[in-house]
Amino acid sequence: MLAHLQCLHVGRAYDQIRNSIAYPHLNVKICASHAGVTVGEDGATHQMLEDLGMMRGMANMCVMCTSDDIQTKWAVEEISKIKEPVYLRLCRYATPLIYDETQKFEFGKGVQIGEGTDATVFATGVTVSEAIKAKEELSKDGIDIRVVDIHTIKPIDEELIVKCAKETKKLISIEDHSVINGLGSAISDVLSDKYPCKLIRMGIKDRYGKSASAKELLKYFELTSEDIIKIVKNNLTKK
Repeated sequence: MLAHLQCLHVGRAYDQIRNSIAYPHLNVKICASHAGVTVGEDGATHQMLEDLGMMRGMANMCVMCTSDDIQTKWAVEEISKIKEPVYLRLCRYATPLIYDETQKFEFGKGVQIGEGTDATVFATGVTVSEAIKAKEELSKDGIDIRVVDIHTIKPIDEELIVKCAKETKKLISIEDHSVINGLGSAISDVLSDKYPCKLIRMGIKDRYGKSASAKELLKYFELTSEDIIKIVKNNLTKK
């Protein structure tokens, strides 16, 4: 079964999703289209910033968040093969194409872009393209980072997270979501158990959204490529 929801209503329907879908482990897919500050002018009431945390905390629920059109097409096809509840967060904001049709994705496995060792930027959804822009700009200054697209937040790619922690100097996560219980928290859980080290988390800092264009809000909440560049440069100077 496939259900399409505005993400605003995931909060309203939480109890029904938990008790009527996740608890009995039903084969239901929830595709939500209103999430993050990039919803834009609809404002704080429509900008669901807690959805990834709510869904990943729910037993039996898989959680995905895609970064471009090609990955989204793959994800929709992939979740149709998975016989369990899945929450797929879609993006309302127009993002650039990142991948081509030959790209291979695997459920539960992140996509590493580049081999840089100065830093790893873990991103999901709309922030992946911003992280790639930052990577390209930083390379002009001789700073070589890698970007990891975490399209599956639960189950998350623990092996790749630990690999990046061992191979790079700094770890950063970025998400169009609250820093509480989202991508950064999921990565921190892995690091705490498997390879304790510091993670710098970029996201919405325990507050609600605002009404403005998606581009203006990304800048206001410091989720742009320029903000990533600043964080990388500032932290590479610290031991």
